[in-house]
Amino acid sequence: MKKVALLFVAVLFATVTFAQTNLPIDPKTERICFRKVIPTQGSEDEVYNRIFSGFMNKYYKSPATLLQQNDGRTMKGKHQLQLDNGDPVKSKWPWITYRFIIEVREGRVRYTLTDFMQKTQSNHPCEEWMNKEDPNYQPVWDNYLEQMAAFAEDWGQKFEESLEPEKVIEEEEW
Repeated sequence: MKKVALLFVAVLFATVTFAQTNLPIDPKTERICFRKVIPTQGSEDEVYNRIFSGFMNKYYKSPATLLQQNDGRTMKGKHQLQLDNGDPVKSKWPWITYRFIIEVREGRVRYTLTDFMQKTQSNHPCEEWMNKEDPNYQPVWDNYLEQMAAFAEDWGQKFEESLEPEKVIEEEEW
């Protein structure tokens, strides 16, 4: 019976140890970087206006305050999200800041989510959570990385939905 229990613990430990969240890493910066190029329809100005009115104004409460650059072709901004650690006291949940870049070109749009940092007294890059050999490693870090991946997927999906041109309904004349 002890051998079965020991085998079970060994298998459980092995699956927990080797389970990793596959987050995209930019080879140049070695930082977590979610990036996608999306083909679009319409002129650069039309697409830019759809992004600002259809995504930025709906996804963020006050997009003008978080934008650091907005030149009509490129939007750069910084925002934050709060992760869930399962503790009922929400003030103990970690805050993560991230940067986004939206670039509009003729026939395509590219978005980038990067620079994920845990807000503490001194900001820590979230890439530290991927190092399981770190003596300070905590299993909850894997959950945080999964939440960040889910956030980026949701952000990207809502962004793509905002790029679709509105359907014009023509009224019939009587």
